[in-house]
Amino acid sequence: MKRFLRSTIIIVLITFGMLLTCELLARALLWVAPVEQTEQPDAPQVVYGFSTTGYGDLQPNQNTIISLYNIRPYFLQTNSAGLRNTDEVNPDESVIRILAIGDSFTFGAYVHNHETWTARLESRLNTLLFPDAQVQVLNAGIPGYTIEDEISYLRDKGLALQPDVVILGFYTNDIFDLYPAVRQSLSRDVVLAQTQAAAPNPLRQFMHDNLALYNVLTGWFAEQQLDSAVQQVQQQTENFQQIYLNMTFLTPTQPEYQAYWDSYESQFHELVTLLQDNNIPLVLIAFPDVSQVVMGDVFTDVPQQFLARVTDETNVPYLDLLPVLRAAGDIEETYLMYYDARRPVDPNSLELTGHGYTGDGHPSPYGYLVAARALADFLVERGVVPWSVFEN
Repeated sequence: MKRFLRSTIIIVLITFGMLLTCELLARALLWVAPVEQTEQPDAPQVVYGFSTTGYGDLQPNQNTIISLYNIRPYFLQTNSAGLRNTDEVNPDESVIRILAIGDSFTFGAYVHNHETWTARLESRLNTLLFPDAQVQVLNAGIPGYTIEDEISYLRDKGLALQPDVVILGFYTNDIFDLYPAVRQSLSRDVVLAQTQAAAPNPLRQFMHDNLALYNVLTGWFAEQQLDSAVQQVQQQTENFQQIYLNMTFLTPTQPEYQAYWDSYESQFHELVTLLQDNNIPLVLIAFPDVSQVVMGDVFTDVPQQFLARVTDETNVPYLDLLPVLRAAGDIEETYLMYYDARRPVDPNSLELTGHGYTGDGHPSPYGYLVAARALADFLVERGVVPWSVFEN
């Protein structure tokens, strides 16, 4: 009996020691600092998706490292409202509140919180307007979203923020994201239903606030879920990449693709009307495909011309970042792409990998900085933020 008790105690101590070691390693990995949590005034109680109480679709109070695909691990922090902001929503009515909606290019995949274009925009505008005005840019971007998801988000949560301006971030795959196979796996309704947060649980909240290991594991599961959704779309869609290229750049006028362009245009008008009914100005910023920057003879500016037309018809301020990023420098500076001399080169390839590059097509921290500076200047020049402050 004594031997059994001794063995049990040893096993318990070893198990405890292993968990303690894992916790210490997790803390070293995350370098977790306590996240200040404050109540949001009049925050809508939305039992939907990632967030049960906030204004955003992300799980609130995240403070973790994301390493999806191991391209560039990055620090992710969300506030108690479930927005990708380090700071809480500022309730001061004198603050100019800008709400940014969009996909992973607005969310800021593979860059830290302070490197996203939304954070850079906030900093730039506050520099330009100081001391006459203060701006807060709220990041509601979600990877995989397209315009129908963004309209759904605004109706569900975003309008409750009472933003002074809404900025819609467009990426060239937003038309392709209306494709049925993509909608079946990555639409807002599907993703949020699959990841719907459970009812508030004191034990879960305690572990979130005090155990780094818990945050590492929950972050890892979230990564795997997103990865699984993306893989599912690619597996279900034959010639996944070729359809995107044909629909967006190569043969967009084919009848089989025209319906998706028409759908986006119709929903864009719906978005404009929704915001006009709430007296909220809309601004559109368009990020180009990295291949457009370096292979413009093949990857034409059809999406940008389309956006120029629909924004002109609706009188929506529109900033095309294609010429901005082309002028900003080499793609290794503006995007997360790297030249690898060991890669075989195929001059006929429509993929940058065939031209010696590896990496990811999202902007680099510098690329986002360039975009944010251009957008800040554009907003001021177009009078979207108060022009009168410059007359003093």
